[in-house]
Amino acid sequence: MPMVAPLSPGSLGRGTVSYERGRDDMTITEIRVYKTPLAAVSTYNMSNSTVSTPESTIVEVVDSDGTIGYGEACLASPQFQPAHNDGVRSSLSVLAPAILGLDPLKLNHVNAAMGAALDGHTEGKAALDIACWDLVGKKLDLPVVDLLGGAQMDEVTTYHVVGISSPEVAAETAERLQSEGITRLQLKAGGRPIHEDIASIHAVDAVRRPGTDLAVDTNRGWSTVEAIQVSNACANITMSMEQPCATEAELLHIKPQLRHPLVVDEVSTDIRAIARMISSGLADGFGLKLSRLGGLTAMRAVRDLCMATRTPMSSDEAWGGDIVAAACVALGATLNPQFSRGAWLAHPYHQVHYDEANGPRIANGFATLPAGGPGLGLVLEEGQFGDPVAVYREQAKAASTTERCS
Repeated sequence: MPMVAPLSPGSLGRGTVSYERGRDDMTITEIRVYKTPLAAVSTYNMSNSTVSTPESTIVEVVDSDGTIGYGEACLASPQFQPAHNDGVRSSLSVLAPAILGLDPLKLNHVNAAMGAALDGHTEGKAALDIACWDLVGKKLDLPVVDLLGGAQMDEVTTYHVVGISSPEVAAETAERLQSEGITRLQLKAGGRPIHEDIASIHAVDAVRRPGTDLAVDTNRGWSTVEAIQVSNACANITMSMEQPCATEAELLHIKPQLRHPLVVDEVSTDIRAIARMISSGLADGFGLKLSRLGGLTAMRAVRDLCMATRTPMSSDEAWGGDIVAAACVALGATLNPQFSRGAWLAHPYHQVHYDEANGPRIANGFATLPAGGPGLGLVLEEGQFGDPVAVYREQAKAASTTERCS
């Protein structure tokens, strides 16, 4: 278990910014990092990849009285973002030391320190940020959803994926999901001849019940020509098209020629990009991921922007277990229901759950907030994730700082 001892965040060489050390009862003194495989019940097929057993990164952020906040980040596949799960853990070797000694309640300081220490690497930042929210909620005896402003929904609508398959299998899956109460379907497409995608879209639409929403998500899998062809071929079908092409420039090119609303996913990387795409009229909605934006603090700011501009958004995660799912549901519950695209949870694909009693689960198309206590509402046991792959401690940092200055 590596022990690191960096200089204080205020001495990182970017101006003269300094970050106040925490109070005695609210100081980050230790951070533990774990690697946890999330074996899937069945394969999960996207346009250019298949998910089987990604390794989630879990962090425990510990304060001076031993209270633990939990965070998590997990990527289903490295094809859809400039990050991968090993890289998340590697980034924590820089990010975790940068927030030791800080007050987790001062989330702006925590996030500024992480930004000063390392550019990008939002997935690692998200894990630490989520853990700080959980820790603060436990210290204040409040659920994270209240810290985020309070729930506007008792239950959060979820959507379920219909993976890439034959039209017959796609239709059978859509029928089964609707019988289970799912009213939002996301049909995966791309990575194959578009006539097969078109056939699957028509097959799913043929079994769609009144009130069921359909989004066709290609995870950047179509060319501009293909996206326009599909939209024309499905012009009589009510649906949205989610991230049909790879880049913002390509989306701008096809937008005037689409017959369907355009939902932006993979290129919604930060609040500046999101604001730009709202202002330009490009985005009719967003599929937003906590890890891509950097955690609940960044997602809260984007939420406020989207709600103020009446732009629909979701509160999703790329993959992951109960910890990040609880964070997604907490943020999702604070959305104005009129502009909520729901929250996607990976739990139906997992063989094992961290908190079998309280973790967020899908029932009849909805996810409820965990009720296991303050913070994220989960009941997790210290040590349940095995041995940490890395530990970072404040006392080691202080000792090293003294030594370096002597």
